[in-house]
Amino acid sequence: MNLRNLSAILLASFGTVLAFSPAAKAANFTSTIQGTDPKGNIFLQSITQNNTTFSNFNFVTSATILENDAWTGGNSGAASTDRGDNASSPFATQENLVASNASDGAKVAAFLGNNNLNNIIDTEDTGKFKMNVNFASAITADSTGLDNLFFFERGKNSQLKIQALNATGSLIGNAMTLNSANFGDAGYSIDTLEIGGSQTVGSFGVSLASLGVNSLYGLQLISESNFNGPDFKVIARQSVVAPQEIPEPGNIAALALLTVGALGLLKKKSLVQV
Repeated sequence: MNLRNLSAILLASFGTVLAFSPAAKAANFTSTIQGTDPKGNIFLQSITQNNTTFSNFNFVTSATILENDAWTGGNSGAASTDRGDNASSPFATQENLVASNASDGAKVAAFLGNNNLNNIIDTEDTGKFKMNVNFASAITADSTGLDNLFFFERGKNSQLKIQALNATGSLIGNAMTLNSANFGDAGYSIDTLEIGGSQTVGSFGVSLASLGVNSLYGLQLISESNFNGPDFKVIARQSVVAPQEIPEPGNIAALALLTVGALGLLKKKSLVQV
């Protein structure tokens, strides 16, 4: 190997150390909850994945309804807010305690934006909607090996299409359709105002890599008329900058000295050959 090639490799290695951010597709996860009554409050306490337990959640803070089939009575319409029969509601007034058409994005954000897993968005079987939701803070790739988004779906019998949004609300990356029939068992059941008995809940984690992005600020959520009405909750994990992602100052200095030394040797060799 000649010195010119050695110098190029050292320079490339120096840049790689600065930019390197390992990524891994995480496995399924388990949830620690408070409350077991299917009709009552079921609060998410923590999530364990890859033998790591965390509770640093990043909740939805706003939502914009782009499309939503209108509710005209009965089982018509598409997305609506829903809760356990005896579960608390984000709203204080009685009229907001029943399932209602989610024409108001503030209602969607309120029901998704807490750790009560018995506050959900209910979708009628043939209803279709499109909405954008934003999280409290940006979600960025890190080296923890954990998923970034965690979905819970009542019934495990529906689909939901998701795609990342950037800081300006534009779509980025690739769309992904989740099929809750393939979700793991979340370990609890819920019985909400919209149904007449309890149903098991499935859970599934999604990484940024699977969405084709390194960061996102929100999600576009879509249900088509043939998706069988997803009844869901989504909660994100706050991103963590692990210490190993930042090279030690001594390592940076050593690489810089090696690079300078290689360039010096290359210069001397050039002078000898003239």
